[in-house]
Amino acid sequence: MRKTVTKLKANVRVFIIALIFMMITQIIMGVVLISMSNKQLREQINVRMLDTANAAASQIDGDAVKRLTEEDRQSAGYNKTLITLRLFQQNIKLDYIYLVKIDEGDKFSFLIDPDTERPGQYGEPIKTTDAMINAANGRADVDKEAYSDEWGRFYSAYSPVWDSNGDVAALVGVDFNADKYDEEINQHKAVVVIISMIATTIIIGVVIVMHTFALEGEKAAYRKELDETLKREKVQEQELGSVRQLAYTDPLTGVKSKRAYLEAIERLDREISAGSSAGFGVIVFDLNGLKNINDTLGHEEGDRYIQAGSALICDIFSHSPVFRIGGDEFVVLLEGKDYESGEKLLSEFNKKIEENLHSGKVVVSTGLDEFDPRFDISFSAVFERADKKMYERKCYLKTIAV
Repeated sequence: MRKTVTKLKANVRVFIIALIFMMITQIIMGVVLISMSNKQLREQINVRMLDTANAAASQIDGDAVKRLTEEDRQSAGYNKTLITLRLFQQNIKLDYIYLVKIDEGDKFSFLIDPDTERPGQYGEPIKTTDAMINAANGRADVDKEAYSDEWGRFYSAYSPVWDSNGDVAALVGVDFNADKYDEEINQHKAVVVIISMIATTIIIGVVIVMHTFALEGEKAAYRKELDETLKREKVQEQELGSVRQLAYTDPLTGVKSKRAYLEAIERLDREISAGSSAGFGVIVFDLNGLKNINDTLGHEEGDRYIQAGSALICDIFSHSPVFRIGGDEFVVLLEGKDYESGEKLLSEFNKKIEENLHSGKVVVSTGLDEFDPRFDISFSAVFERADKKMYERKCYLKTIAV
């Protein structure tokens, strides 16, 4: 009997030690899981904010907003930008969206605020943040910490609005309610804690009563929660995909935007630095006579002229990415098979342009150059040579048009 009691006590001690070990393990796993899930959710929120700001910035005409003054508040350019911002505010889950004026000395103020209740007034100062300064320097960024002002407490993201010269004309700011997002993170944390507690209960139940059905029931509940989480994440990914598509597509022509072009340059520069570039060519396109069309026939006719030029470029260079990098400037990156046949394609294109020259259709000047690994240390060197050839071609077209 004494041996039995001693064995029973030993088993109880082993059980208690095992139980304590399991509970400590579950607590540690829960803490780690909470930390990882919070980090992942914060990254998702930041991406959502940046994609929204980038998408809005890509829809705004930098040349138009750069010229806006306080007296232009009823002008066509002002109203067009106001409508664009208001559409984003009405159709995307955010609290505020506004256009920011870049002042001297890292100072910023309101340019256009579409809010109908308490809009920021033209020239009204905005609290400067690191993200705002980074955006003014050409890199979209999101505030790492929430900040408070008279409108509330927010996380904010800022994206540059580019003009046709490649300069930052203004910033698009988007505000998301910090209390709502903190609440979302806390709810996410509570779900993780509940799941951890359920898992602990399952383990204790199995050890005490070896109840297999209870274990399966908890697994089913966990799978259901996991499926719902995956469904929510899938919906978020679809929303982010739509926003990204807006940010990387030129709204007038449907070709790739300047933001997509800058990312392509970064990729090529990395390959050049690593010595892994497989070779590429750059063609610079410039539409002749666009300014005259805008001045004499109006900007709507100018837009149609730009679309006609873009369509012609896409038709000939159908297997290469086409980027609109300015008002009348386009770039094609030749890689793979199009790189090998670049000269032939360009000759076909130029022949069509010379026919257009005498028929009143769109006229485009071109310049092509190729990456030379012996001398070129960056994409810009290739671009500058192609750009120079484009201007030489423009001068030639003017002589034969007479």
